[in-house]
Amino acid sequence: MADYLLYLVVMAITPGPNTILSMANAASVGLERGIRLNFGMLAGITIVTALAFTAVQFLYSFLPQAQRVMRLFAFAYLIYLALKNLMISMREEDAAGCGFIKGLVLQLVNVKVYLLAITAQSAYIMPMADTLAGRIALSALIPIVCFAAGLVWAIGGSLLKEAFSRHRKLFGLIFCLSLVWCAIRMVLG
Repeated sequence: MADYLLYLVVMAITPGPNTILSMANAASVGLERGIRLNFGMLAGITIVTALAFTAVQFLYSFLPQAQRVMRLFAFAYLIYLALKNLMISMREEDAAGCGFIKGLVLQLVNVKVYLLAITAQSAYIMPMADTLAGRIALSALIPIVCFAAGLVWAIGGSLLKEAFSRHRKLFGLIFCLSLVWCAIRMVLG
């Protein structure tokens, strides 16, 4: 169980599309307005976890093809988010921020979340839990831990909001390049 929890925490808290976007969004609009993105991410991660739970054996037989397609969609969406974030940071007016739907959609194309959920199911949950209830309980930890990690990054972004607003263009460029880096690393494997 400790290995499973360590795996979840490390995968959820390390920089990636979710954490970077959570921080950038909260830095842009504050935690109170930015939390909608995190709830969208929670909904998306829950959907992905449910898909992994019900289809892990089926996906294994088609994983190489499915993974390539998911990576291309995720790459395109991350580049879109990066450029949108950069454009928003170049404006002088306050940003509207990312909402629930963007958080949800990001999870549906986020290869890291799919791989996290599939790996958790096959390497930890299925071997550890003999019952359906046990597997559901262990699976429920995935969106909970990912949501908590996203909040940590959002709180960090919110706490630094004043600094971000003073240097909006610089931080916008840094966040844009970070998302592009995530997209490139994801495609290169």
